[in-house]
Amino acid sequence: MMNYKRTKKLGVMLLTMVLVLTIAPAWSSAAKLSIVVEVNGNLISFPDAKPFMDKSNRVQVPVRFVSEALGAEVRWNSQSKQVTVKMGEDTTVLTLGKKAFTVNGQTKQMDTVAQEKQNRTFVPLRFVSEALGAKVIWHSDLYSVEILTGLAAEQPESSKGTTTPKDPWEEFLASRSIEGETEMKVTEGFSYYETYKSGLVVTSEYDEYKKEYGKQGIVIKPRIEFGRDGVDYNQQTKDLEEILLQKIDTKTVEKIMKYVKQKTKREDELEAKEFSDDTYRIRVTSRYWDDIYVSVLYK
Repeated sequence: MMNYKRTKKLGVMLLTMVLVLTIAPAWSSAAKLSIVVEVNGNLISFPDAKPFMDKSNRVQVPVRFVSEALGAEVRWNSQSKQVTVKMGEDTTVLTLGKKAFTVNGQTKQMDTVAQEKQNRTFVPLRFVSEALGAKVIWHSDLYSVEILTGLAAEQPESSKGTTTPKDPWEEFLASRSIEGETEMKVTEGFSYYETYKSGLVVTSEYDEYKKEYGKQGIVIKPRIEFGRDGVDYNQQTKDLEEILLQKIDTKTVEKIMKYVKQKTKREDELEAKEFSDDTYRIRVTSRYWDDIYVSVLYK
């Protein structure tokens, strides 16, 4: 028995080493990947605070870059958490964590926010640059950003192989089943749209999962969103309830919705909690500053 256990333990150790060696090159390549920024053909150096892609697929740059590379005057107000960028007659004001910003006093909206990272202030490159009259071109194949200012911004885009990318959310919608525009999808008797007008999103990989693992995967996974402009929280909860009532016991759905509605804003949290009826297990969870996830599984 002891020899068997030792042999088994040795086998696990060897398998672990093989896996580590196999995926290490991938880790190494990913770690070396960094965003390159050019201004009028000049490569910009970032010796310490590096640009990064945020959750909204927007390139964030240290605010110092704006003043040094674009020639703008930048002021930081630590009390109001505001960054003021001024170049010529144009003044842009951004507030950390806020999607609303102003350009020459007029309020505009971003799909991301300025943020603080590693004790540095980062701002969304595209919104700030375009507010200052620059042209921003994202080259996905080169993982680089090209910024053109002055007369260069008025010329046709360079021929590096790609053009300004489409909005990520619009591309996502184009691939989805959308309420009022396409037919509903059906998974194990649940009829639903992948994207609702209210903002509710429903995903499912159950059909693919079932082929390999049987009835063990998540059947559907609705998500109540908070972080996107235009979402309607109250309507999302109604849409969610209608989906669940199709197959889940009414009393169970009532308990689920009562728990879901305890979170009404992104700052709230919902500890992971599981509900069940005779057929399904339903998990509800939501972390701080996150959406509400509802996972429906077979028992």
